[in-house]
Amino acid sequence: MPAPPAAAPPRLRAPVRRSVARFADVACPPQVRTERRTVQVLAEFELLLGALRPAARRAVGAAFVAVDQGARLYPPARGRRFARLGDQAAEAYLRALLSRRDGIGDLARRLKGLVVMCYYALPAVQEEIGYRPAPYIAAVSRRRLASYGPEIRAAEENR
Repeated sequence: MPAPPAAAPPRLRAPVRRSVARFADVACPPQVRTERRTVQVLAEFELLLGALRPAARRAVGAAFVAVDQGARLYPPARGRRFARLGDQAAEAYLRALLSRRDGIGDLARRLKGLVVMCYYALPAVQEEIGYRPAPYIAAVSRRRLASYGPEIRAAEENR
C-alpha cells in the first residue's frame, strides 16, 4: 500500500513570519541576508514547526509575536515592533533579551536556537562550513552491519 502523501508544512501567519524573518536577520550570521537565505530559513522553520504538535506550534508562534511586540517596551525602539526596527536597534534589543537571566532570556535563547538551527540546516550553509555527514554515516552503517548483521537479519526474519 503506498504511503499517504505528506501534508504540507503549516504556513506561518504574517505577524509570526515577519518576526521570525527579522529574528533570522539578527540572530544568524550575516550571510543569511544573501541568496534569499532568510526565505530559505523561513521554509526550514515551517518544516520544523510541522514536526510539532499543534499546541506547541501555537506556543512557538505566540512566543515570536511576544518578542516582536515586546520591543515596543524597549526604550531605543521608540514604540516600534521588533520586525520594524533598524539593524542596530534590533541587534541591541535581541542582545538585551539574550543577556537576561530570567524566563524571558531563556525564551529568547530557545527561539534563537530554533532559528539558527534552521539556518545551519540549509544545504548551502552546510557546504560552506564543510559539514558533510553522509560519508561518516555510510562508514558507521557499514561497520554496524558488519558487526551486527546476523542479529539484524534474524530480527527481520522473525517479523
